[in-house]
Amino acid sequence: MFRIHRRLEPGQYRLTEVFADIRTYGILPAIFADEEEIDRIIANTKVFVVDQPYEMFVNNDDASITIGLTHLRRASDEFLYLDIIHELCHVKQHMQGRNLYDRSSSYVDRETEIEAYRVTVQEARRIGLNDKAIANYLQVSWITPEEHKRLASKLDVGGNLDA
Repeated sequence: MFRIHRRLEPGQYRLTEVFADIRTYGILPAIFADEEEIDRIIANTKVFVVDQPYEMFVNNDDASITIGLTHLRRASDEFLYLDIIHELCHVKQHMQGRNLYDRSSSYVDRETEIEAYRVTVQEARRIGLNDKAIANYLQVSWITPEEHKRLASKLDVGGNLDA
């Protein structure tokens, strides 16, 4: 469904070297102002593949994206696709001068996270994921089960959150 280069070695890459078909992602106009902005982001966003236990995140200093090697190799195509959409929302927020890691709120209550997850959940539904799969996507290692339920509730995602 998506053209993702999973066999990359640790190093620095362009977005298109990791997500070969990123220019075809129909959700990009919902994130960025226009084609010019999309082209600029695709051309200038650096991606670092690292042999660390990370999933994917945006650096708050330069808006580069880091992907953990294991995550790149093992996550489903759908989850990697949703991750890059989520992180591109953060790239946009960074361009707006927003602090992506404001510690005054918990992760699941941060405005930047809720905004990025709203776009991601909308896209997850568009590509055919049901609420159970989306709830699974929202379950990340750095939040508690209670925070997971709170995040899912804020995003109107049902599914079996007790499993």
